[in-house]
Formats: sequence, C-alpha cells, structure tokens
Amino acid sequence: MAELIDLTLTLGSERISLVPGLVGVETEPIQTHATHARSNQKLCLATHIGTHVDAPFHFVDGATTVENMPLEKYAGPALLLDLRSAAKGQEPLTIEELTAAGANPESVKDQIVVLFTGWAEAESGGPRFYGHGPYLGTDAAGYLADCGANAVAVDFPIDKHPESPLSTIKDFPVHRLLLGQNIPLIENLINLDKLIGKQFELWALPLKLKGGDGAATRAVARVL
Repeated sequence: MAELIDLTLTLGSERISLVPGLVGVETEPIQTHATHARSNQKLCLATHIGTHVDAPFHFVDGATTVENMPLEKYAGPALLLDLRSAAKGQEPLTIEELTAAGANPESVKDQIVVLFTGWAEAESGGPRFYGHGPYLGTDAAGYLADCGANAVAVDFPIDKHPESPLSTIKDFPVHRLLLGQNIPLIENLINLDKLIGKQFELWALPLKLKGGDGAATRAVARVL
C-alpha cells in the first residue's frame, strides 16, 4: 500500500490561526450519548480557515464555484519547491528563488506546485501567521501560471495581508492573478518537510459546497 502523509491542520485545534475578519471553528452538540444514545454535532466554520482550497469565485465575481471545479485541479502529481532558505520575514518570494528551488517550464507544467517555507510549522496558531511572514510576489505567481501550473499549494499566506479586513480590489493580487486563470489554491499545509526528496501526488479534495468560494479539505500526499 502506498504511503500517505497527512498535510492537514486539525479543525478546532490551537494550531489554526484565525483569518482577520472571519469566524473560527465552532461545534455544538445536537444529540449526545447521554440523551439519545448517539452523538450528532453542529459544525460552523468559515470556508477559508485551516487547511482549505480556494475556488476562482473567491476573488473573481461570477467565476467557478468550488462544487463545479474539476477534481483534477485539486488532485494529481505535485512538485515540492523547498524555499526555506529564501523565505525572509515580510518579503516576497521571487521568480529567481522559485527557479533556484527547481521551478522551470518543464518541471511546473501540469503539476500542483507546493511552496514550502516552514512558516506554518513555526507560526500557525500564533498571532504572527497573517501579516508577518513571506508571501508570493506577483511576478513569481505569474511565472507559475505561465509555466502551466495545475494548482498552487502553500504553507504560508500566499498574499501580503492588508492591515484591515475590509479589503479592496487592490488587495490580494496573487489570489486574483492565479484564480483569475482558473489556477486554484490549496492553503495552510503542514508536514511538508516529510516530502523532501520524494515523488508524490497531492490530494486535496474539498467539501462539495453549493456556491462555495472555497472549502475545507483533508489534504494528503501519496508517495510514489
């Protein structure tokens, strides 16, 4: 049997940082073992919390929603780019840093490109996760799109977050660029260090949420 590596944050755990302006994860009992001899729970969460995927509709009005995205956009062969030495504070990752890590038109085409900075392992769950770490430069995002990336997966906030949750059309340029070209995002991955030097497929199938701009996923790597 193939080795599976879990790349997913546990919903409701202390390792999840709240996106400014969004709700966290809340559960409450509907039925309990004491009252009904079984358990059923109500779950409330934002579509972009913890390990999740983005559909184009997240930033492109009228674009494809999550339940209508081809499953192949969230599952398939993947390319890991180890950017730990390049990720520096609140600085954008550049084309040169991506290519130094192994990105080129041949390696990127039709792959889920996984950008590994180590930021989630160090900061996820803390107050610095959003707005204090590395992010992907727009030129670098455009390079991945031009090379034919199937999707882009990250362990850090892919855009520089604005100080206010009241974003404008000028904010989140990387989201707008990639989702505008039907390249979905898979965000807040962990355990990427376990994939160094390995060939793998990434599977991050989202909840089939009608009209969804994104959804939670149980992301796993299948080592080949």
